[in-house]
Amino acid sequence: MIISAGLHIIGRSSAFLISLDEQSNARQSSGLLPRTLRQSYSSSATTGCNVSSQEFFMRMKNHYLRTNPWLLLLPGILLAAGCDSIVIGPVVVDPNVRIVSFGDSTTDGPSEKNYSEFLPDLLNEPANAFSNQGNGGENTTDGLIRLDSLLASEVFPNANIMLYWQGGNDISDFIKAMDPLLLRSPDDDTYPFRDELTTQLDTAQANIESAITSAQEAGYEVFVATYFFIPDAIITCDALLFDIIIPGQARNANGYLRNLNDRIRLAATNRGAQLVDIATLDDALRSTLDNYEDCNHLSQLGNEIAAQLFADRLRLVIP
Repeated sequence: MIISAGLHIIGRSSAFLISLDEQSNARQSSGLLPRTLRQSYSSSATTGCNVSSQEFFMRMKNHYLRTNPWLLLLPGILLAAGCDSIVIGPVVVDPNVRIVSFGDSTTDGPSEKNYSEFLPDLLNEPANAFSNQGNGGENTTDGLIRLDSLLASEVFPNANIMLYWQGGNDISDFIKAMDPLLLRSPDDDTYPFRDELTTQLDTAQANIESAITSAQEAGYEVFVATYFFIPDAIITCDALLFDIIIPGQARNANGYLRNLNDRIRLAATNRGAQLVDIATLDDALRSTLDNYEDCNHLSQLGNEIAAQLFADRLRLVIP
């Protein structure tokens, strides 16, 4: 079965197609669409203008409009193509998928290769058994809404494993609001934002537990990952004011991550989820900056290290 992400525009006098599918390596390497749109949903064009699905638009908004503002001209393009209407097509079910990776940009980020892309070889599973449902910049509140929508769609009827990696943006949002220069560490006795941080962590933990429960009730075995720490170095960090992070700021940021990871572990324990404790890979990951794309993302090398731990945990349930 072909799973494609495409924008199908059919006009009275003209028609054109931007599409991406698993059977076209040329299209996959064309750069027309970001990788996050490569595994999506499709429908055949019939009348008027057909755009694959609401999920496609949601991902395009979140990922593509940031770097391609010309897409704001899309309504004019549709009119120029002679379109009478825009039809949101039905979701296409993919029975091949058994393992869904869900999260923020730790799941689908700027690296050349995300961690889930290593798993087929590590687990001796076909590539089409995996679906990457990462959404960069998303916090646990928005992620829970998206996850519930995904589960309700039943687009992956045979999927029974979910790899959940979310929560980092809850902390990033908090830092931007309360400590944008990362001058404070929550490890300090004099840390001034204790109550506010506790509230933020309470919300993140509650959302993670709700996400685990939703996936479990949908028949998934859930694996929940903690976050890696930031190296003590000067590296690119577009989450901060000057787009870099220095060692002192990194140490303070890691104090926030330790608090988040404690809540992720607690959420996994409370809801009976499997834990993939990426934080325990700290020595290996921080041994070289080559493992990092920037302060918030692992590189391809770093993702391969993370994938090894995911695979080790998955082997407990995959023969």
